[in-house]
Amino acid sequence: MTATEARPRETVAPPVPPSPPSAPAPVTPFGARLVTRALTLVSVGVLGFVGYLLLLTPIEQDANQDVLYSQLRGPIAEGVPPYAGAEVSADGTIERQVPPIYDDGEDAVIPAGAPVAMLAIPRLGLNEVVVEGTSSGDLMAGPGHRRDTVLPGQMGVSLVYGRSMTFGGPFQDIVELRPGDVVTVVTFQGSFTYRVEGVRRDGDPLPDIEPVTKGGSRLTMVTAEGSNPLQPEHTVFVDALLRGDAQPAATHPAIVPPEEKSLASDRPALLNLVLWLQALVLVVVAIAWARVRWGRWETHLVGLPVALAVLWYVYESVGRLLPNLA
Repeated sequence: MTATEARPRETVAPPVPPSPPSAPAPVTPFGARLVTRALTLVSVGVLGFVGYLLLLTPIEQDANQDVLYSQLRGPIAEGVPPYAGAEVSADGTIERQVPPIYDDGEDAVIPAGAPVAMLAIPRLGLNEVVVEGTSSGDLMAGPGHRRDTVLPGQMGVSLVYGRSMTFGGPFQDIVELRPGDVVTVVTFQGSFTYRVEGVRRDGDPLPDIEPVTKGGSRLTMVTAEGSNPLQPEHTVFVDALLRGDAQPAATHPAIVPPEEKSLASDRPALLNLVLWLQALVLVVVAIAWARVRWGRWETHLVGLPVALAVLWYVYESVGRLLPNLA
């Protein structure tokens, strides 16, 4: 290449225009974020409550049954009467024969929640301690004796309520009983054997009252059924007649409060629910404050057990507001 030859011209690329600034990420309004988090917490709470009813209440009922049995077996073995009787000696001294678990001063009425009998249905493999009272709270521990009726084994008609689904659902299968099936009840007055007469529902004819008027004893077990197991619509009755001699009836209340009738909810538990909800809010606020001051893991280690314990009592209070036979 000679000096006179022209050198090739270098091509210079045009400058690249600057890229336009990226659009800012959309900011979710505070109100929308608050609503989303609230709905999430409500959903988790509802799912947790369903899990509590289906999975945890049977465990709770089993634990309650163990405690009730330990309280009941001693007095039953000693044959102590289940009610606060009084005997007057020759010198006028009043001696009260009251088991320790029923010792409530001068009150002659068995307190609600106290164990009164052991119920066994061999065909269903059922063995349960029966408590006094039929409110939703009473039936969390097991089947309950309606307080305005005689005790099982005594002359008259005795009503025993039991849940159909939650808290172990002790009476969920009693509709499968057939005439002639055996039901055994053990109380302070002895052991009593009943034979099932039949199953009936709302509107069905009542069983013959003549055997009861002649000094007999009938045990009627009551539960519920319906399309929604948590809100049952119908009551189911299983009647059984005592085979043998009935014992004299003890003193019992003439009426029971509305929350102890069939398919009733425990309205007084609404106050407990409000108080436990307030406690839950305080715990959540305290956890949020502690995360800033202590740190995430330290706060969760201390606060989570407390929150779960309070949440348990919230669920238990809500459970009391469900029908007592659910």
